[in-house]
Amino acid sequence: MAHCLRRPLFSAVGLSPSFSRRCFSQLPALRAGPKAPQPSRPRQQADRSIRVLSKGMQAVPSDIGLLDMTFITPTGSNRPPLFKRPLAHLKYQWKRFAFRFRDQFSLIILWYSSPKEKNWYRRSVKLSRSTLTPTAVALHRQMYNSFAEGDVVALRKICADGLYDSFRARIGNRPRGEKVDWELVDYNKRSKLISNRAARLPIEGAAVIQAVVRIASRQKLTRWVKGKSGSMEVVPGSGKEKDVVEYVVLQRQYEGWREGEWQVWGTTQETTLDDVEEWERKALA
Repeated sequence: MAHCLRRPLFSAVGLSPSFSRRCFSQLPALRAGPKAPQPSRPRQQADRSIRVLSKGMQAVPSDIGLLDMTFITPTGSNRPPLFKRPLAHLKYQWKRFAFRFRDQFSLIILWYSSPKEKNWYRRSVKLSRSTLTPTAVALHRQMYNSFAEGDVVALRKICADGLYDSFRARIGNRPRGEKVDWELVDYNKRSKLISNRAARLPIEGAAVIQAVVRIASRQKLTRWVKGKSGSMEVVPGSGKEKDVVEYVVLQRQYEGWREGEWQVWGTTQETTLDDVEEWERKALA
């Protein structure tokens, strides 16, 4: 179930993209790899943005969008070939290094700017990189299972606002009596942390950390409806196994320097050289 998910799950599950790039796995492609069932979000423009937050706000919305210029290392044809386009390849590698340095620096700044607890190295913000991948894998599985079961209470806890609204709408639009089963058949590759960055928000003690984890899996979504005989029958076209690569975006927010729980914001796609050049043009505009 996967692909671009800003409001994801969609593809595999029949959701349609409504955000800028929140794709959860569009069946065909959640911007990242083989396509399979899932939600998907458009190119990543969020309903809300850090730019519209103000110091006068009392609370930070859970969905502020994907942080600008989040760099997702590409694979395959999305990466400029070394021998055919050497200059483009070198530029891309340099940008990859620069963005990685920026991401690590943003985490250090957030950690250092948070209040001290006991010693100077014990702060309100805890940076636990080793837990990010297993957390993403667990929430990814829980999210799709909850969607299949129609458990909006569980989805409310683990999904940011935009993704939750999308799932809830899809569940509400299911035909009466329809049953949905989602199965993660296997993991095709080891899940990997691709991006990890932070940003302060224009409200005292407010911040956000977003991490992107690549999950390559084989999934199956089966829909059941009551047939003429009264027994449950599989909906034609469902129940097929699909290989999917999803770039799952995790998000943790801080309010008053109080740490929130990790939530799934959605999914995103690999960054191409065209994306990087577009970022540069906007920066100069």
